[in-house]
Amino acid sequence: MASVALAIREMELLVQDESFEELSVVCAKLPATRKLSTNLKREVRATLRSGIQNLSQANVGDALQILFYLGDLATIAQASVNDVIQEVERKCSAAIAEEKLVRSGSSGSNGLDTSNGPSASIIQKSDVWKALQDVFDVIRVHAMQVWNLQRVLLKMVDPASSKKYLDLVLEPDEPSLFATFWEVTCAIVRELFASTLGYSTSVKSVLIAEYPRMREQATRVLNELFVSTKQSAGTEFLADSATENKVDTKDGSVKRELVPIAGSPAERTQLLDSMAPLYDAFIDRAYRRMSNPIQLMFPQSSNFHASPPGRSDMQTLSRTIFSELEHAGQDLVLLDGTLQQVRKAVNLFCSNVKRIMHQGKAAAATMSSFGRTPAQAHNVGLMNVLSLLDDAVEEVMNRIETAAAPNGTQTGTSTHMSSAADPVATGVMSSKEAKELCTKNLSPCREMIGDLKYALLGFYLQALAVLLESIFAKMHDESFGDQSATARVATSGGAPRSSGGGRSSQGTSGSKYMQEFSNAFTIILEEHLRRLPIAVFATKCLADFVERLISVFIRHASLLRPLTENGKLRLANDMAQLELRLEHIVPLRNIGTAYEELRAFRHMIFLDNSEILRDTTIDKIRPSNVWHHLTSRAPPELQLPHQMKHWTASKYIEWLDTRAAIGQSSSPSTTPPPSSGKSSALSLSWKELPLGYPCLKDRRLSLQAEKQAWKEMTKCLDAYSLRVSASANAELSPIYDLLQESSAILLAGYEVMISR
Repeated sequence: MASVALAIREMELLVQDESFEELSVVCAKLPATRKLSTNLKREVRATLRSGIQNLSQANVGDALQILFYLGDLATIAQASVNDVIQEVERKCSAAIAEEKLVRSGSSGSNGLDTSNGPSASIIQKSDVWKALQDVFDVIRVHAMQVWNLQRVLLKMVDPASSKKYLDLVLEPDEPSLFATFWEVTCAIVRELFASTLGYSTSVKSVLIAEYPRMREQATRVLNELFVSTKQSAGTEFLADSATENKVDTKDGSVKRELVPIAGSPAERTQLLDSMAPLYDAFIDRAYRRMSNPIQLMFPQSSNFHASPPGRSDMQTLSRTIFSELEHAGQDLVLLDGTLQQVRKAVNLFCSNVKRIMHQGKAAAATMSSFGRTPAQAHNVGLMNVLSLLDDAVEEVMNRIETAAAPNGTQTGTSTHMSSAADPVATGVMSSKEAKELCTKNLSPCREMIGDLKYALLGFYLQALAVLLESIFAKMHDESFGDQSATARVATSGGAPRSSGGGRSSQGTSGSKYMQEFSNAFTIILEEHLRRLPIAVFATKCLADFVERLISVFIRHASLLRPLTENGKLRLANDMAQLELRLEHIVPLRNIGTAYEELRAFRHMIFLDNSEILRDTTIDKIRPSNVWHHLTSRAPPELQLPHQMKHWTASKYIEWLDTRAAIGQSSSPSTTPPPSSGKSSALSLSWKELPLGYPCLKDRRLSLQAEKQAWKEMTKCLDAYSLRVSASANAELSPIYDLLQESSAILLAGYEVMISR
């Protein structure tokens, strides 16, 4: 037959010459010859189609050789691929036609909504899945047909030109036959799946629910195609089919090579992306399912009483999240998409919490009895549900990483496939991939929840801290001087405070302000602190709370004036009482620098003037507290900074710990600072700004505040020097020289200490 085809081709070339065609002997034979040519082409094309369908290399090779001799190789080879594509479209369309799926489910017209109940649902689900399997089977079978055709074209060579048949069929810059088939087929499948979203609700819901299994089936088909074609392609093949055409550097010609099907991530992604319409629907359904419980917790109705969700509500939300993750399985793409919806759901939850939480004056308001206000109880309830949500997100992270752990080595040890194909081939998720997914999607969730929890609890504890600190300020209403003192030396500046029986017995007995603090602290501990969530964030905030109380107490204690030996003993006893109370909140050994400063300060007040700068613990005390205490030992003419500016001790301390750190040095001498209940000018997060006092965490700001405090001390020293110079009989106190000497020493030591 090949010789006949060759003869026919030669005759056709001859008759192209009009003078030759007009010869009578030629004209007489032309009709019969052309009929023979037509019949031969029809027969060869049928043989080629049969060979393609049966994957017979011999039949395909014979047919291609005859077509080559006939001069129709390129036309019919490409037409054959188009025929296969049309066959794929016809069979796939028929497999998932809506009428077929609905009819196969039951005799009713509504699919799953028929009166047959659960039995009809089972039948339809199984039939829908069977139809989907048929679609992927059609793709697998016909992909092998086109690939086999391309394999034969690559094997056969024109002896005259030494060109492969495939090079005769395609232009140098034209993609391979299989690449064209694969791209068009994936586009067809994508359109078919997009059309299913217009099906009845019952059928569409089943298709969406089956999407994870569809991805598994598609992956299975890709793996089968790869394994089936890898050996035939040879041991040396290009991993990426997009680069299957090599350029020969000698003559610049294109050298085509045979590559296995699905040997590149690009080809695999093409098929998996063809199901994108169902992926979008699946992910959208996951978000709607997760957001439904949240919408029930926070109705938008005007009649809704904004109360925190209950534990059962949070359990429902957690179960829904876990259920959606189970549907996603171990598929990286599905899991990534589902986790993105978890992130959206968490964002929705936090937005609703922000909407109903109490803020501003309502949240900061306190009761005279130190009891808990309804607004505070409401916000604590929100903290509890946020903690439950954070626990659920953490459990999601643990489940994902635990499920991936045993699979971590499986992906790496798979040797039967190329490295580019491993993730899809094994269908598992490595530990590294699991951590990356969690970091990308769940870490922002926990950060979002954490910021909201810190904001709620931070503002709450800040209000309580202001309440207790106002009691600390009353130590300035008591006398820590000699028992024989008949009048209290004004130490607070501004308007004098009324003693109102504020003096307590001297010696080592407890101070009145400390007794008041103990009574208030007992109520706050029971009514407020012990009702907080048992969680890491609460422990951290409580540690910041204790740190601030200790810090402010030391500030006030350093400003006490006068402070005699009996007063020192009573102040030391007050510090011990403070330690005993605060130990009920958190272990003070966990507080760190603030607790170390408290102990060092208690030690310092009993030292002689000459011993203070040489003491080994002096660097643990903030320089400003040392300067204040030394000043309290000086004559009254050497004023403390808050006395010189006519400020109360509380306002000076607040400025020192909030505004001085950001360089607002002119604030003390011009306008009063804002009250503690107002927000700070700093824009730090609650984690970086514990209870409104940035210097407690930011050592750079703390050092800046100490330098600013020394500037205020310098003004006091200069004023004292002028005052003494104006008096004929007065001399500078030794404390003056000691303070001047201490500036560089204390600041340098403190800078070294905070840099450790």
